[in-house]
Amino acid sequence: MKPSQNLLSWQVFVATCRTRSISQAAVLLGIDLPKASRLLSALETELGEPLFDKSHRPIQPTPRAAELQRAVEPLVAGFQAALEPKAEPHERFTIRFAAPIELAQEYFSDKLFQYSELFHDIEFAVLPEVGPDDIRRGDVDVAVLNRRPADPSGLIIRNYNNSTTVPLATPEYLRRHGTPLSPADLKMHEGLLLKAYNDDTVTQQLFFGRERSEPLEWKRTFVTHDQLTLKRLLLEHHGITVDLSILHIGEEIRRGIVVPLLEGWTKTPWCMCLVNRREDELRSAKLRDFVLWMTATAREDSARSANECRQIIEDAYLRSKRVDLKRGS
Repeated sequence: MKPSQNLLSWQVFVATCRTRSISQAAVLLGIDLPKASRLLSALETELGEPLFDKSHRPIQPTPRAAELQRAVEPLVAGFQAALEPKAEPHERFTIRFAAPIELAQEYFSDKLFQYSELFHDIEFAVLPEVGPDDIRRGDVDVAVLNRRPADPSGLIIRNYNNSTTVPLATPEYLRRHGTPLSPADLKMHEGLLLKAYNDDTVTQQLFFGRERSEPLEWKRTFVTHDQLTLKRLLLEHHGITVDLSILHIGEEIRRGIVVPLLEGWTKTPWCMCLVNRREDELRSAKLRDFVLWMTATAREDSARSANECRQIIEDAYLRSKRVDLKRGS
């Protein structure tokens, strides 16, 4: 059978066009990534041209692929409907999704809308950040946690990203208060700290490889529960933060509005994960399919953003060294 005569090949093609990701398409269709890649490659070979520009992330359909998608997608949808006569497209399925406010606003809301566009019978209720016990009680269906629960009983935990942060301040704050040269110097500065919903304490130490700093001391601290407040306080020159994710402040670092400090020192990484009740996933295929898709999507996006954030920080430290050299000369 030619690839163009294989319904699954076209299903992979359409899903990849819609999600801009082969791995997400594979999850949606319930097949493994190598198989999805092989089907697409065979289709491209038969058609004699590439269908996706893979030099960009996310990948982009070529003009020829966009033309094919418009022609093929209704046919694929029709075949799928014919092959799934028991489907109930009008029955709504609501997933209660909880996440830290900054992640809900700046990342997950868009992804939930994207999933609803792919599956019109799925709708979402976005809820505030919760903890493992809230998940076990069934208060939510899926939750984003910033660390793996110490007690995993009754839960399915899927890690999607491990990320850390560096000390940050504005040039204006440093002009007023001086620049710390070591973690011990932070005792002369205002600390802008995060105490997340699932954290018992604020950041206590920084790490330089395997080396640990002494317990952090601050002149004074301001503790908040969300990253957006932390960002606002930082940009208003109120202090130094060791807890703000580069995802939320990368553009300001790139423009020099915020600068990284203490090169090489970082906080303990967050272990970002998606968590749901085991019994719910066993009972609901729709919930399981969504969690698998969301995990694959978040992993792919996080890997890409981690590289971008790393480059932003490296470039910012390099700029600071150049400024120091100019001052020294």
